[in-house]
Amino acid sequence: MRVLLLAIVTLIAYEANAQNYTRDCGFRLGDQFSAGYRQFLDDEQAIEGMFSVGRRGVRITLLKEHSWPALGHISENLFFKYGYGAHAGFRYIDRYRVLNRTYELDEYMFVPLIGLDGMIGIEYRFPRFPVLVGVDIKPYFEYSTVQIFSLYLNSIGLSIKYRF
Repeated sequence: MRVLLLAIVTLIAYEANAQNYTRDCGFRLGDQFSAGYRQFLDDEQAIEGMFSVGRRGVRITLLKEHSWPALGHISENLFFKYGYGAHAGFRYIDRYRVLNRTYELDEYMFVPLIGLDGMIGIEYRFPRFPVLVGVDIKPYFEYSTVQIFSLYLNSIGLSIKYRF
């Protein structure tokens, strides 16, 4: 049964190679776990929506992304990408940090968030299978009612996506 399932998945993946991919979906592992869907507007631009869970909260992010071939003389399947956008969500916290000071709260608080996001990375799109693997850094700035503002520069992640 497993062999049959593997054969079917391989056949579908091989047949999907002839497609003109216009979207992908997958996940990103980093300081937060994110599930995302990306719709390409053309060969170089896309819109990506992400739902992230981590750091005692959830976020919904929308990014506009740009990509172009990287090192075309080495591999035509390697792409640089960058993007920008915004997010909204909430956290459930009992302490927060501003610069080098940590402030303790009397109890856990529900804290709504809004913020601005950036993203820069590189991805490899496999030529025979509808899969891509990417590494990126996604710094973001957040405003909340308790902490006032936060800046996170080290949100590094690994993405695996299925193209269709």
